[in-house]
Amino acid sequence: MSEISHDETNLSSDQAAVFRAVSRLESSAEGPGGLGRVAAEAGLDEARTRAALEALTGPLGLVAVVENANATEPGPVYRVQTLR
Repeated sequence: MSEISHDETNLSSDQAAVFRAVSRLESSAEGPGGLGRVAAEAGLDEARTRAALEALTGPLGLVAVVENANATEPGPVYRVQTLR
């Protein structure tokens, strides 16, 4: 798991599930995941996952969008945002 501890108490259930999925995937052997992998890990459909990611990457600032250097799936991958 990520060593960063973010407070999940103010997140919706979808946002919390997606945040945990991003963290688990980032720590996995395959590395960070794109929309499809995050959705599967969170147990949500892609539309609900996309909506949660928009909040997590935007106003909440808990998740970062990163270019997919490995090109294992189309589009960006998602990582837990580091605290500065």
